[in-house]
Amino acid sequence: MTLHSFKPVALSLILAGAALAQKAPAKTILVVNGHTAAGAVVQINGHPYVDVNALARMMNAVVNLEPGRVIVTIPALEPGSRPDQPAAGLSKDFAKAGISQLAAMWEWKGAIASAIRSGVAGGSWLAPWLQDHRVRAEGSLSQTSLAAKTESDQKALQLLKNQLATLGEWDSTTQATIHSLNGEQTVNPTVAQNDPLLTKISACGNFLNTMLVSGEFVDSPSCH
Repeated sequence: MTLHSFKPVALSLILAGAALAQKAPAKTILVVNGHTAAGAVVQINGHPYVDVNALARMMNAVVNLEPGRVIVTIPALEPGSRPDQPAAGLSKDFAKAGISQLAAMWEWKGAIASAIRSGVAGGSWLAPWLQDHRVRAEGSLSQTSLAAKTESDQKALQLLKNQLATLGEWDSTTQATIHSLNGEQTVNPTVAQNDPLLTKISACGNFLNTMLVSGEFVDSPSCH
């Protein structure tokens, strides 16, 4: 082959290579549950084809190649879980508001306990004083409710509401008990310490404090 005949052949090969390069399928990004893999999808004639190995890595799966087939094994999920299930974390704003509300409820609890120790039936100071603590605790709950954004926040909020309701029940029971004494005596502190409502309030309060500080939602029978 002469030099003159070689040039057209070479030019033809170059043009053919350029044409093949132009027809090369475009690769795009694969997104699975928020995880991405660049160039894992190829578009051919309008149909997407996924890189099995890339997909398997994203799903922690195992790929086995056998004659005539490709086997993908995906690890089993825990019962009730989902691949896209978020962590049970509390949002920072909610945890902060919840701790403030818990402090308001502890103050109310302390006021009720003080009323039991020193309250005399018929005292005009008792009801307004405890009512002030109730209003502050309920107002704090409103702020905590506004801060609840996630599913975990909402679940924790319900526990805080349960605690507030139990405190309200103990407050009403205490005032009724004091007024029933007709000014003849104060409430026996020993009896109050054995009060099942107080026991429940203390257990739930300690649990809520630990949960809010940890930033992770968990449940407890003491708050139901």
